[in-house]
Parts: sequence; C-alpha cells; structure tokens
Amino acid sequence: MLRWVSDRSLSRYFKEIMRYPLISREKEEGLARRARLGDVIIAVDGRGCNSPRTLLSLIKRSGPGSKLKITVRRGAQNLELFLEIPASFSHAEAKKDPDAPILGMRVRKVEGLSANRIKVLGIKRGLLITEVEPGSPAALADLRDYNREARDRLILHNLRWVVTIAKQYQNRGLALAELINEGNLGLIQAVSKFDERRKTRLTTYSNWWIRYYIVSALASRHLIKLPIRMRNLAKRIRDSYGVLSQRLGRSPSIEELARELKATPEEVSAAFDCGVAELSIDAMPFEDSKVTFEEVLRDTTSPSPAEVSAKDEMERHVRSSLAAVLSDRELYVVSRHFGVPMPQDRRVAIKKLTAISGRSEEEIQQIVCQASRKILSRLRLSLGTDGFKRYAKLTAADMRRLPQLLKKRMDYSEIKSAMFKIMRRVAKNIPSLISDHLEALDLRQQEIFCLCWNVSPQREVLNLRELGDLLGVSREAARQVKERAIRKLKKHLRPQAFDSFFRKAV
Repeated sequence: MLRWVSDRSLSRYFKEIMRYPLISREKEEGLARRARLGDVIIAVDGRGCNSPRTLLSLIKRSGPGSKLKITVRRGAQNLELFLEIPASFSHAEAKKDPDAPILGMRVRKVEGLSANRIKVLGIKRGLLITEVEPGSPAALADLRDYNREARDRLILHNLRWVVTIAKQYQNRGLALAELINEGNLGLIQAVSKFDERRKTRLTTYSNWWIRYYIVSALASRHLIKLPIRMRNLAKRIRDSYGVLSQRLGRSPSIEELARELKATPEEVSAAFDCGVAELSIDAMPFEDSKVTFEEVLRDTTSPSPAEVSAKDEMERHVRSSLAAVLSDRELYVVSRHFGVPMPQDRRVAIKKLTAISGRSEEEIQQIVCQASRKILSRLRLSLGTDGFKRYAKLTAADMRRLPQLLKKRMDYSEIKSAMFKIMRRVAKNIPSLISDHLEALDLRQQEIFCLCWNVSPQREVLNLRELGDLLGVSREAARQVKERAIRKLKKHLRPQAFDSFFRKAV
C-alpha cells in the first residue's frame, strides 16, 4: 500500500500521491470511526452467536471440511457469507487458547464494548470482528475488520502533508526521500492513535508525530547518538544565526545567541558541536597517507559477519542431521565423544534415557532421584533455606516437604513424584547453580542427571571407555556404535560440515 520512497522514484511518488487530495472533516471522522469498527457476526447457520465459545461449538458441530453460513452486520445492511472450515482445524487446540484467532479472525463480544461504540455500531448483541489475518479462511470468506481499509485511506489522503513537513528539514544531512520515509512512519503511528471524538483534524494531530520521527532520524544518522532536545537546539541556532548576523552586522557571540534562544551559554556551546560532520570511512587520515580509515580501524581478530552466518548455518545443518539420522544411543555417543551439543532444547524423557543407557525405567528414576537428592542438599546448604526458596521459586508446601525428601532412609518409590516436581522447578530457575555442585555425583549420575534436567555437563567430551561403562558395554562395542554413527553422518553431511565437527573421526 505505502511505497517506500527512493531518490530515483521521487517524482513518480509525487505524481502518485497527487491522486489522493486532503479530505473533509466529515469524511475523515467517518474513516476514523470505521478504523475502530468491524463486521459484526449476528448468526451462524441461522442460530444466534453472542460469544466466542458459541462460535467454536457451532464450528465443531459443523465439522472440518464443511461450510458455515454466517450472517454479518456491515454498516446498515445484513450480509450472508460462507466460511469454509479447513480439514486441519482442531477444535481442542482452539479451545485451549481463548486469545487465539478463530479461523483467522479475532472476535470480541459487543456487550463488552463501551456505550459509545455500541451506539456507533447500531447493534447490541453479536461478535465484533476486530482483526482478520490475510489468507485465512475468514479473509477468503470476505469477512472484514474494516481497520486495514479505513486506516490505509487515512494514510493515503495525508501523504501530501508529510511531504510539506519533510521539505522544512532539507539540507540537514538526510535526503528528501529519507525524510519523507521517516515522516510516513510518523503518520502511520499518528493514524493508529488518532481519536476523532476529540474534534481535532488528523493533520493537526499527526504534525507532532511526523516531526518527531523526522528529527529522530536526523539525530540517529550521527555516529554518536544525540538527544532530541540537543538536536532541536542546534536547529534553532542555525535558524537564528543568520537573522542575528544581519541585525548586528557581525557574527553573534555565544551569550547573544543564548539570550535570543532563552538558553544557557553552556547549552548553546554544546549544541554548536552537533553540527560537526562525520568523516567518511573511505577518507584518508592525512594528506600524504596511502591508507583509509577503513584499513586503519578494521578488526582483524574477529570473524566477519559472513563467516559467522556460515558457521551458524553449518551448526544448524549438523544438529538437524544428528537428530534425523542417528538413533538415541548413537546420538548420545557422537555428541559426548566429539563435544557436539545435543540437539534437544529441553530435558530428555525417561523413556529416551532407557534407550540410551540400556537400563530399565525404574533404575533410571532411582539414579535421577539419588542425584537430585545430593544436588538439593548441597544447594540448600550453600544458599540457606530462605535463599533456596527465593531463588528456586519454591512454594511453602515444597519447603515443608523438602526435609522429608532428603532423608536417606526414604524409599525412592514413595518420594519419586514429589522429588521430580521440586527438581523441575529448581532446574528451570537456577540451572547455573546446579552446575557448580555436579562434582558431588559420580560420572554415571552426572550424565543421566544432566540429560534428564537439561543441565550442561562438567566435562565436554568422554572417551570410549567411559562411554562404554555408562552404556553397560565394552569399549569395543562403544567404538562400533561411534563408527556406525559416523558412516551414517558421512552420507548426509556435506564434507566441509563433517570435517569441522568430526575431524577426529576422519
């Protein structure tokens, strides 16, 4: 809708906006009211619809793949539209989140609106459509929220006003096209906040927003960001300097400028420095110099943005391949042997831990409980009871239960659920403090505990003998698991990515 202006297209842009003259006050108020209103759903399949829950139940009754006949109030007339329900629509997921859009539209009960908005709508019951997502079933059914259409028209018919203000800021360091672009952003902000009930024209209201965006852009073009107040003072000095010079017949002093602008001499002196031009990075520091500022200031120690981007892309490719190609045990062996982070972003489930370690689910739970008991004891000792409760965000009930859970004579089957509940809170809120106490665990407990609660292990890599002990197999069996995983990865990874992450395997 709103084309970004460039220097080459400036004349064409002026011709285009000439098609949208300034509009009258009455028409502007009408567009502003429409920008805050939308279609009102009166009935669905001939039945009244006054709440989002009713709308969801009628959609569920109709079923995926069917069509709903929706009666809407648009302006002064009632329209019948047909809304197609996609086959992928899930009623349960839509019911979970009451704020989520329903088939691409956000609705609101008319009864919950203010008395003034209900009066403008001319209807007291129904569902007001406040937003329609482009390309959604609601958009395909021609349901409208009116917001986008009315807002766009208000913007288009005030683009001339932006050009008028932008011309006042020429020759300040930004091209006219850039000034117009910034002013258009200010106009968009003004339209979104405009309220026609205050009996103010949009041109009057948007004047401040347009100037604010333009002055902000002029300030941000400097290498050192300057306060808007200082930039405005520098502009006033430039405007007054010539007038004072003609009146006095000489260049005015700092004190004279300060009296004229009703500012302190210190502020005027500081504002003079705002007009210093920046040096080009292609310029040479000295007249007889053979190098530019770019060559002098270049940081040769850090990688370039292109190298960082390529490395990040390679890491994403490797991690996605690890999860897609390898089994759980192979993934664990490769990750821990070569120091490649596991691709999971959350804790590993108990069932996956059984597949990795070859132990039963009950044995895994017992190991996790043993390790959790040691970690919780050390955390409570180091932080104190009050600090542990505050940092781990535990409830009073959790703190009353904790001493009983830490007793060594308690059976793990009795405390398992309570221990996991408390440890889940601790691992979420203070994972860095947990890492400081992992030395209290043996290697087997450390690995299973870190996988279960998504905590970074103390050792980055493990040798094959240690991996074999953890998996309950020999060193040779662990080596075979590693080589089998390497063969799979060689088929799916690019040679450069494979060499970067698994150079030891080559």
